Amino acid sequence: MPRPGSVRLILLIAWLGFGGFPTRAQPIHPSVAKPDTHQIKALVALGKKKLRPTYTRKADRDSARLLFQQAETISARLGNQKWLEESQSLIGITYLLGNNWPEGKAYFMKVVREGRKRGDKAGEISALLRMSTTVFCDDCRENRTALERALTLARETGDQSQQMLILMEMGYQDFQLHAGDTREAESKALQVLAIQNKIGSKPLTDAYHALAGASVYKMPGEYGYLSNAYYFLSDISQAKGDLNQKLFYILKVVRDAEESGEPDELDYAYYRLGNAYYELGQFEKSIIYYQKSLALSRKKGEFMVQTALANRMAITLLKQGKPREALRFLQDVVRKNLPYTYEDVMLLAQSFGACYDALNQYHVAETYYLRSVAWSEEITSGFRYAAWRKISQFYTAHGRFEKASPYLTQLLAAPAKKIIPSHQIEIYWMRFKVDSARGNYRSAITHYQKFKALNDSVFNETKSKQITQLSIQYETGKKDQDLRLKEQAIQLLTEKSRLQQNQLRQATYIRNGIFAGAVLLILLLGLGFKGYRVKKHINGLLEAKQVEINRKNHDLQLIVEEKDHLLVDREQLLTDKDRLLEEREWMLREMHHRVKNNLQIITSLLHSQGSFLKDKEAFAAIRESQNRVHAMALIHQKLYQTDRLSSVPMDDYIREIVDYLTNSFDRGTIIRREFDIDLVDLDIAFAVPLGLILNEAVTNSLKYAFPGGRSGTLRIEFKEQGYRTYRLVIADDGAGFPANLNPNLSRTLGMSLIRGLSEQIDGTLSITQQEGVQISLTFFEDKASRIPA
Repeated sequence: MPRPGSVRLILLIAWLGFGGFPTRAQPIHPSVAKPDTHQIKALVALGKKKLRPTYTRKADRDSARLLFQQAETISARLGNQKWLEESQSLIGITYLLGNNWPEGKAYFMKVVREGRKRGDKAGEISALLRMSTTVFCDDCRENRTALERALTLARETGDQSQQMLILMEMGYQDFQLHAGDTREAESKALQVLAIQNKIGSKPLTDAYHALAGASVYKMPGEYGYLSNAYYFLSDISQAKGDLNQKLFYILKVVRDAEESGEPDELDYAYYRLGNAYYELGQFEKSIIYYQKSLALSRKKGEFMVQTALANRMAITLLKQGKPREALRFLQDVVRKNLPYTYEDVMLLAQSFGACYDALNQYHVAETYYLRSVAWSEEITSGFRYAAWRKISQFYTAHGRFEKASPYLTQLLAAPAKKIIPSHQIEIYWMRFKVDSARGNYRSAITHYQKFKALNDSVFNETKSKQITQLSIQYETGKKDQDLRLKEQAIQLLTEKSRLQQNQLRQATYIRNGIFAGAVLLILLLGLGFKGYRVKKHINGLLEAKQVEINRKNHDLQLIVEEKDHLLVDREQLLTDKDRLLEEREWMLREMHHRVKNNLQIITSLLHSQGSFLKDKEAFAAIRESQNRVHAMALIHQKLYQTDRLSSVPMDDYIREIVDYLTNSFDRGTIIRREFDIDLVDLDIAFAVPLGLILNEAVTNSLKYAFPGGRSGTLRIEFKEQGYRTYRLVIADDGAGFPANLNPNLSRTLGMSLIRGLSEQIDGTLSITQQEGVQISLTFFEDKASRIPA
């Protein structure tokens, strides 16, 4: 979906760029520009950097505000009015971005009052426009008041370019203030179109540059010709659900840009045209225009609307069945470290999620979709709806209807006009699928009826014919234009050919007489020199060929000698490699053997210490510590006894721990053990925490689950549930936990170890009791790189 409020986005990027929007204060005398001015600039630049989010870090508004406040203090001490007002405006921006409108407005009003005191209407307009466009508003009434004041001042000064900017911003905010009613917004768009038709494109271009100041950021396609008004009208058409009217306006921009002879904004125009076709489901055409946009952007040396185009290009590559190319494309965009907005990061997270989903890495994809939802909380409701819709699509596509349901419920509760009709159609369809899967057929039928009614109203046969007709008109117009150019070229060539034929006939008579005698002389001279030149040429070729043969023989001899040296070196390297591998394997076995011996020594020391203890609790603690050390020693024993030096066979390992513990507690004859273990070799980084968790859980069952020597069953499961996803279950049919004990809040050493080790491997721990106690742990082995060994 193309982002609404493009004017607002330009202003925000410009304010956070270099130079900002300093108001037009009275000039400062050169003597005031002391060296401390550099300190002010440094503080402002550092604050702006902290105010921008990055792909991995949110904006630090509090730190930015402190830096701007320092700049304000120094500016006031120096009497530098320009930087004082810039610092106050930036402080106001930090409050507005944090949804603290009263504080933000208070700082901007200081700048407004100073401009009013000087009679500087242009400076007052700049401050009001800056205040009212800093954030995407859900309730725009305060912003609207500021914009109306700015429009009045712009009309008083006769600045029509400023009037256009303000009217467009008021139109976009009318969507919010009037609950999506497009009549007011369309009225503003038509006023902008009337002014733009009157003054042309250059004044508007100049207005953007005057507002942006020294900003290095530029949004291509946002000004020039009549594109602003038509883009505005296309966004209004989309909000009304009239996608063919949207296509009409975008085609108008493209046609004007192509015919103007100054195609500077064609890259953005093609991007918007690709969006229009994409929304209409005509993916082949959208792919064509996205590729044109990307080619023009690269040719110009800039990446226009970087993240939006990256998002669309990724989706295009996914449509073509190229998920790996799409992923590499997005990773390249992220490496550019562009000045992101919260919306940019949200879109990138959604694109990464779609790529990993196409690569069947569903767990990673879900992480990115959840990240997009988290980032959307920093923006207004419109973007939260987009994030909810994307994660609902993901969960619904994979049949995870319970997870999709809360997001769909929130989307259906949103105001109807906050979500465009094409997206409402999709939401009703997903809700129908979720309700059907959950057996809620009455609700499913209701949502299917809403889906069908809205789908028929938006995509009926008449509109489809109109869309096709618009595309044909555009393509036909291009062909007619090309045909006219070809006809004109043919006429020119015909006229030129006729003139050339007349000149040739006149020149022929003259040349015939002059060259008639010369031909005979040339023939005689040619025959004389032909034999000489042929002989000389052949001799030269033979000499050159001999030199080349000698050179190649010499090169061949060098290559043969170098080959012999390389073969000798290769054999030596292979021998060294085998020796080093044998030494490495021996060292690893020796290391595991020594670690196992050291742990056995610790076990013996604990056993010796326990024989001197008379306190039962102390003796029990010593014995439990012995069991924990034994569980770790058992891993190293298995590693040096087998060919595996970094992975542990979990079947033998789990059985030996359980057998050791039941014998240690002398319960081997009364406790029945059931094992259901997949043949899995697990990395040592996971095997050690799992062995300790198993030790704690089995010890707890043997000590407390079967009081009075009663018999029972101890069940151990270790299953592979999916790609590198595993589940460990330790269950007994014993007495269960005491009534006053909550295992999730227990602070005993055993339970603390189980919870801590589960968090270490980033697993999901569940402890339930029903006919005994069941401890379940699910984890994903891909995270091994973050687990300390």
